[in-house]
Amino acid sequence: MPVATNKGGDFTPVPAGIHHAICYAVIDLGTQPSQMYAPSRKVLLIWELPHERDDFKDNKTGAVKNLPRVISKEYTLSTGTKSNLRKELESWRGKPFTAEEANAFEVGVLAGKNCQLNIAHKPNRDGTKTYANVISIVPLGKGVPSQRSENPILVWDLPKDGPINFPPEMPEWIVTKIKGSEEYTESQNPSRRPTAAQEANQDDSPSEDVPF
Repeated sequence: MPVATNKGGDFTPVPAGIHHAICYAVIDLGTQPSQMYAPSRKVLLIWELPHERDDFKDNKTGAVKNLPRVISKEYTLSTGTKSNLRKELESWRGKPFTAEEANAFEVGVLAGKNCQLNIAHKPNRDGTKTYANVISIVPLGKGVPSQRSENPILVWDLPKDGPINFPPEMPEWIVTKIKGSEEYTESQNPSRRPTAAQEANQDDSPSEDVPF
């Protein structure tokens, strides 16, 4: 998983408010385009909400299961002092990053971690749909036990070389988004891949045993 450095559907939205949540997926989305800003490396965090459940149909077997609802949020992969990722991770863990931690934070360690999410509703421009958005992350309340996720833990990053294979449990909308990344485009057009020297300049090695 890359390190952060200083350099839909028609479902009813998740209820607004404070929710116990478990981060079960940390997914490298690659370098994504933007209409307003320069392309930037993105990471997707997905949480399940153990106390918000619904019945879901398995598209392969047709079986209906009662499962926790999920919510996700996309971040720029940066722990710069003004980044949203850094701000929300510091709130989540209840203390600021040291300079050393911020310089090379391995985001994959978030998988399996418990927290509380503050979720707010926001309508779209024409008011026809309402979306649930994660607006802040805080630690579990004192005395609240951590739980294991019911969804399988998924930590996935784009390979630097070779074919890009997507795990079968990855939702199709995420696969589609990753296919829009610069890295995926380069994997389909080998002549556009960076040189070895460029790769060396871009490589950020994480420090050992970086705690969340």
